[in-house]
Amino acid sequence: MTSVVEVQTNPDATPESGSANGGKIQDTNSDKSTAPATQKSAAQMFGATAGMPKRFKGNFDFQFVRTMGCTTYGGAEIGECYETASRIEDEKEDSYTEAWRVTAERVEAIACKSLAGGHLVSAREAFLRASSYWREMGFYQSTTDPKCRAGWERQRDCFIQAAKLMDPPFEVVSIPYENGKSLPGYFLKADASNKPRPTLMSLGGADSLGEELYFWGGGAAALRRGYNALLFEIPGQRGAIYSNPGADLFFRPDTEVPLKYVCDWALARADVDPKRLALAGWSLGGYFAPRAAAFENRVKACIASTTLPNWQNVVLAMIGLPADQPCPRDLESKIDLSTAGSRFIAQGDIRYRHGAGGGTIAEFIDVLSKYNLRGLEEKITCPYFNIGGQGEGPLAIYGQKFYDKLTCPKAQHIIASKEGGEAHCAVNNESLSHQIVFDWLDDVFK
Repeated sequence: MTSVVEVQTNPDATPESGSANGGKIQDTNSDKSTAPATQKSAAQMFGATAGMPKRFKGNFDFQFVRTMGCTTYGGAEIGECYETASRIEDEKEDSYTEAWRVTAERVEAIACKSLAGGHLVSAREAFLRASSYWREMGFYQSTTDPKCRAGWERQRDCFIQAAKLMDPPFEVVSIPYENGKSLPGYFLKADASNKPRPTLMSLGGADSLGEELYFWGGGAAALRRGYNALLFEIPGQRGAIYSNPGADLFFRPDTEVPLKYVCDWALARADVDPKRLALAGWSLGGYFAPRAAAFENRVKACIASTTLPNWQNVVLAMIGLPADQPCPRDLESKIDLSTAGSRFIAQGDIRYRHGAGGGTIAEFIDVLSKYNLRGLEEKITCPYFNIGGQGEGPLAIYGQKFYDKLTCPKAQHIIASKEGGEAHCAVNNESLSHQIVFDWLDDVFK
């Protein structure tokens, strides 16, 4: 008989259902919540939807758009992205990595030539794009691979070169953390004055880097609206691991611990208004941010894209297993590993950065049971905003039960497919996503 482990989060599993409002978008001025209009299959969680190019059949298509979407804030160019895609063999991670390496090398060379010639605007623009392309090159690589570390350093160096050429320049920061460790980040000032400003603290997810938060994570959007932005990484994220060599700085479910240090650092600055300090979490940050806000009352507004109350259920869906049934221990023989997306979750870097790289897939799933927001609904007291997209499939509905139980001031907006921003974290329409988020935040901080 096959041994099984009872998935510890079964009560949170959500059955397939349609929206009670027939697909209409939630009025962000209303406290009434509505489920997303449709539920896609788990395979479509990061896949092809109406607003996606369908250049690739699987997860490559989402990652392709994740980079191409950075065009909104100068982090990519459409022609460069499509040229790169023309050299990629679908579902072949090595092909994906090499194609982006070639593009990153070429665009970084443009940046260096422009900088040497004193063409500072051209250099800044090319360094931003090169940073994005180096990040994409390393996406399917392992953190422990020296080539991944080298690529990460290139993307960081390119971003820092661009940061120096901003007006005012971005600050490269190292936030003191426990036991002598530090958390890497960037502080983006709204202007050169020391006037207290509303400040957005932006936190990515399981595979995010702090640098890319300037693009789809609200950094550039905040600056355009007169906000400061603090882009940072926490334990488990690649930049935090590389910034603390040998420390085994893995993900931890109690995000309020690193967030205490981040808030301490931010609020020690004269240019941060303590009454207007917001925290935004993107992707798995949709777990990290509300978890931290439940315990850290210095956060005055919390944004989740999208609310993710149960990380274990999401991973089970991504590898094609139901969250409401016992999970077999011998998952290595049960999971279809024919796609890059399933390999990335079941065999890739995510397991290592959760501290479960050396165990079985079932043991990795066990670790994820700790990442659960259940029971914290009444502990969040600051205004809360949930933003999701119809193209996110199960991700777009997993947070609904949690959202419904929140007792704080709240609002949500589920972006419809017809709006062209339905992808995960709205990477295919960053302007729309940031308009929705910051319009709400402006009203909260009036």
